[in-house]
Amino acid sequence: MLSFGRATLRNCQGITRRDVFQVGGLNLLGLSLAETLRRNAVHANDDKPRGDRSCIFIWLNGGPSHFETFDPKPDTDDSVRGPYGCINTPVSGVRISELLPMLAQRMEKYAVIRSMTHKNSGHGSTAMLTGFDNKLEAFGAVVSKLQAADRAMPPYVHVGSTPGDGSQVTSNIDRVGGGTLGSAYGPIAVRDPSGKKVVLPNFSLSADITADRFQQRQALLDVVEKSRRELDRSPVVAQMDTYYRRAIEMLTSTRVRDAFDLNKEQPRLRMQYGANFFGQACLMARRLVEAGTRYVQIKWYDVVAFDAWDCHGAELPGMMRMEQQLCPRLDQGLAALLDDLDDRGLLDSTLIVVAGEFGRTPKINKSGARDHWPHCFSALMAGGGIPGGTIVGGSDKKGAYPVERPVSPTEFAATIYKTMGIDTTNDLRIRPYINNALPVGELTGD
Repeated sequence: MLSFGRATLRNCQGITRRDVFQVGGLNLLGLSLAETLRRNAVHANDDKPRGDRSCIFIWLNGGPSHFETFDPKPDTDDSVRGPYGCINTPVSGVRISELLPMLAQRMEKYAVIRSMTHKNSGHGSTAMLTGFDNKLEAFGAVVSKLQAADRAMPPYVHVGSTPGDGSQVTSNIDRVGGGTLGSAYGPIAVRDPSGKKVVLPNFSLSADITADRFQQRQALLDVVEKSRRELDRSPVVAQMDTYYRRAIEMLTSTRVRDAFDLNKEQPRLRMQYGANFFGQACLMARRLVEAGTRYVQIKWYDVVAFDAWDCHGAELPGMMRMEQQLCPRLDQGLAALLDDLDDRGLLDSTLIVVAGEFGRTPKINKSGARDHWPHCFSALMAGGGIPGGTIVGGSDKKGAYPVERPVSPTEFAATIYKTMGIDTTNDLRIRPYINNALPVGELTGD
């Protein structure tokens, strides 16, 4: 017998309709893969293609400091400026933190919003993942609902830790996913892409083939191919629901498995991304969108405070973690992703978004770092038609409040949806997810 997750296919005595439905009903975050595909097809605007743009959303959980990344304040006193300087970019008059030298060189490939603003200073804020402080429908879930996706690939993938990995659900941000849309629109989760063998709970295969059925044990892919051929010959499969057929095809697809397999990349390219979780997550995201996944969300490292961007200073001396770990890994991984997508001709069709839940306080605290500050912070967008080298808005002299073009989370959401090809003006289905917010015209050309 061949096991697909929990489902079992008994092919020594033929394939029954019940067996096939068990395979098609493989649990995907509470709902079957087949039902996920059915709902995507029912709600997707198949008769009016929205283009083929994908999105890689990089979630810098913990809240990165805009001062030490994309909005330095070199002309302030050291209690605001902090210990680091800034460097020029190829865009005249635009400087970013000296901790991001590789990204500084690539400023012409991305835009920065320097005037993001909302009011929730708690890590539980869902504003930058949904557009609202009280909603749970992630951008990826909404895109999966409203747009047709490549039928051979999972439409929405989350790379990084989730509450199901052992962390406790402590706030609404831990519940962001399908929300009221249901689990069928939630992401397929990959805990860690950087190991030699990536564990894919929802696509895992195990083989137990008897000697009577096969003369010798073969490689896993050979077994899968034999299973595919038998399924194709089965009259039951021929008569069954289209979405169950599609589910089986995805479960046994080498294309799906290959997209998740980083060992198929050249070691040199893997090193360019960085020999760490974030770099390898960016590489996996590129492989997934190249294969046809519509939306990939990367969560920065784990739920452990020492790995996230929540630098208050008490956990380590001052902002040492910003200098030694956080910014260097972001700099290397994101720069490699921009270059790799560009080299492959994928940057124009792939939106990259980089954001955290808020920024950090203008004043350095007594521990030598910064605390939570939602009133003004930065977010980055690249690719997908976003005009590179653009700075949207501006903060005051101390980086405390927007003084030019404040951007709300709902406007941020509308910009993502618009860039992904959703008609934010006339498509009434998007209205619950942006209210009356308009996209940021400087980025979308509106």
